[in-house]
Amino acid sequence: MKTKEILTIVLIIAAGIYFAMNTNSNQIIITGEITEDLIKQEEKVEIAEDSGEEEKVTTISQVVISGKIEWKKKREARFFTRDTSITTKVDWRGRFNLTFPLDSSGYITFHHGDETTAMYCNPDDTVHITIDTREFDETITYAGSNESSFLAWKYLHVENVGYPNVKNTLDTTKLNQKLDSLTNPIHVKLISVTSNDNFIESEKKEYAKMRNYFLQQNAKNQRMVEMIGKPAIDFTYPDIDGKMVSLSDFIGSYVYVDVWATWCGPCKYEIPFLIQLETDYHDANIVFMSVSTDLEDKRKVWRDMINDKKMGGVQLISTDGWKSQILKDYAINGIPRFMLFDANGNVISTDAPRPSSEKIRKLLDANL
Repeated sequence: MKTKEILTIVLIIAAGIYFAMNTNSNQIIITGEITEDLIKQEEKVEIAEDSGEEEKVTTISQVVISGKIEWKKKREARFFTRDTSITTKVDWRGRFNLTFPLDSSGYITFHHGDETTAMYCNPDDTVHITIDTREFDETITYAGSNESSFLAWKYLHVENVGYPNVKNTLDTTKLNQKLDSLTNPIHVKLISVTSNDNFIESEKKEYAKMRNYFLQQNAKNQRMVEMIGKPAIDFTYPDIDGKMVSLSDFIGSYVYVDVWATWCGPCKYEIPFLIQLETDYHDANIVFMSVSTDLEDKRKVWRDMINDKKMGGVQLISTDGWKSQILKDYAINGIPRFMLFDANGNVISTDAPRPSSEKIRKLLDANL
């Protein structure tokens, strides 16, 4: 075969591969209610055509999002609206392009690899995203969406300023000053980049929600500080055999409580240390109690983990998840949380050191 013919065949094969790769790069997978909405619109058109009657059909606006990802981590870019997931392929150059229907303005989550970020799109928006995954949040830009650009800026601003640390209770005046330093620049930036009233109102509601959260949490933590030396708030949950057990059942002994869940990585990390702590203080007047916040459908997982890891002490489960009363009563917003109560049923600490910390042994020795 002549050299010219060989080169021609090679070029044809290369062109075919290129076409296949770029065709695949624009594949879009849509799940949720969008597909059903489109079908309903098509059915209306068909009915109108068959009957000869004029039928007013609502047009669903289309959002176009394209992008270029440097150092892509996967061949997928995913977008989540309130009730829909949209997935598109990223080609070998890191590019993607998709169009999907959007009938109202709202927040969208952009996901690539193990990173996520927030966007805000309006019907008929055309947005182009550029990003370098080596510095995801620092490099992301949005052409065609001032609202999304603002959200990217806001994330870095909050990260730089930081949320108030209400774990250590703050004076209310100082807390409000800290919140002002966080939200005032956000408000100034917001009204300078967009005149979208719906978006501005939505963001203002987020500020108010955030402020209320920290003020309420600070007040709860203040109450927890005031509880030290006072009677504990009692709680009652079933143990592994279904028997109802209360904290107050153990008045006469110190009680070290672990609030945890089987899905919580940091919680599971503490288990070997908790087992060792219980072994070391086996002869002391102290009860080791664990209260799981796993939901009802995870009861078997909870029971199996207790058996597999040979966890001792008193094992209880609330089955109410984040709605568990113990979380509300003791202002627990993150787990694991450890608490220590004295033999009279009074609070020593509602945020005691973890088993992996040497501080817990000093605290136990000082009290026992």
